[in-house]
Amino acid sequence: MARLTEEPYRLGWVGTYVRSASDRLGSALMTLVEPSRGLVELFYRADVLNAHIDELEQRGASTVRVDGGSWNKEAALEDLRVALDFPDHYGSNLDALSDCMFDVVAGECGFQGSSGTRLLALYQFDSLARADQWFAHQLVDVLYEAAVMALKLGKPFLVMLQSDDPDLSIGPVGTTHIGWNRTEWARSSRA
Repeated sequence: MARLTEEPYRLGWVGTYVRSASDRLGSALMTLVEPSRGLVELFYRADVLNAHIDELEQRGASTVRVDGGSWNKEAALEDLRVALDFPDHYGSNLDALSDCMFDVVAGECGFQGSSGTRLLALYQFDSLARADQWFAHQLVDVLYEAAVMALKLGKPFLVMLQSDDPDLSIGPVGTTHIGWNRTEWARSSRA
């Protein structure tokens, strides 16, 4: 069994990680120790989201912003394909999205040349949730799984969902609740 070092690494507000003390491949693996409540977050006010993005970009993050205001299932899959520069073989379905998101995590598309934190900001996400609640939840699930894999690889990937609906609720993905950002967590701050 691998022993973990005593000192955790802090990756901003993303989570706490420690390096494996022994690794068969000789490179340090990042092991998730504390689950994070920041891989996918909801934002009500676009100015709060933009300020959050600006702060992270000042620390070296790269951002892809996508307007989902007129999204249905097909439009969401197509806009993500274009924004993240998916390969030609992309199949425009959730399985293909999942496969391509792991390509994004690996740096093969989407944020090419970015070595820091990668941010995917989806504006007016509530329009998709209204149009197809099941698909919106599945989309968030795919993005969350990609974010978890990215952290395990030491390549943080965060998803920020802006909603014009202050009461938007996305069910848990896995065992993780998708919550409002720290500035707007109280319902009264989203009025």
